[in-house]
Amino acid sequence: MKEKIQNWLHDLGVALGLIEPPLQPVPIRTDDEQRRRQQQRRR
Repeated sequence: MKEKIQNWLHDLGVALGLIEPPLQPVPIRTDDEQRRRQQQRRR
């Protein structure tokens, strides 16, 4: 129960801008994805 309240308070703080949100990893495109897209465009 205590953990649930702490999670709720943390989410509220993030929503109000009082707390910085945790950083999300940024997806990086690989060469494989670019090759697939180029092949699809050629078809």
